Amino acid sequence: MTGRSSFPTIALMIPAICTFAPLGHGADAPAASRPPSATPSPAASPTPSPLSSPIVSLSPSGSASPEKANPKSALVPHDIPGIKGKIAIPGDWTFLPGKLLEGDVLLAVREKISGENDQWSTGLTMTLDKNGAADSGMKAGDYAMGIAREAREKAGEESSPIAESTNGVFRDIRFEFTVQGDTPLEVTELLRANEKTGTVAVILWQSPKGEAQTIRPLRDSVLSGITLDPAL
Repeated sequence: MTGRSSFPTIALMIPAICTFAPLGHGADAPAASRPPSATPSPAASPTPSPLSSPIVSLSPSGSASPEKANPKSALVPHDIPGIKGKIAIPGDWTFLPGKLLEGDVLLAVREKISGENDQWSTGLTMTLDKNGAADSGMKAGDYAMGIAREAREKAGEESSPIAESTNGVFRDIRFEFTVQGDTPLEVTELLRANEKTGTVAVILWQSPKGEAQTIRPLRDSVLSGITLDPAL
């Protein structure tokens, strides 16, 4: 280690809230930061501290309390170029895959946007962290858990417990938290760690808190339906 933190700060974990300027947020929103150039937090031990919240097991669908998806929200599958992945989202949403292997951000959002700097309120972002686990000397799952612990601590007391599940080489780590602002947001942070290759996919879903309950079935369908190449 060279004095850098083993884990990205929460600024790295919430590009959906910061970098892409969701609707209803003004000057009180935190400064933007996107991987891989996020400013590291102060030096920390490469070994995560014990969890300050319980860990619960996710169901195979990726939710601690799965709900039936809204049948009116027909999902359309899309290939994720470059990484042999797939995602299914409502047909009228905007899909901007970017070049994930080159550090770009994937966006799948409800609003009609043309680029990552346009405003939006509901949807998800995904980035890939291919080097963090190796640089920290940790397994990908432990590295992802460290990210989740640090992010949850910074997100505050209203955050949900951290939940995790495994599916083949993948270890999913997930929790929810609220971001206050002109329009409060409910955010789901999902880290999908490939224990074989060391890659960690950072997936962030957000929606206005007032809509969160009705949109959760759609959220769970979209998040559980994301597939990644085990060889990546």
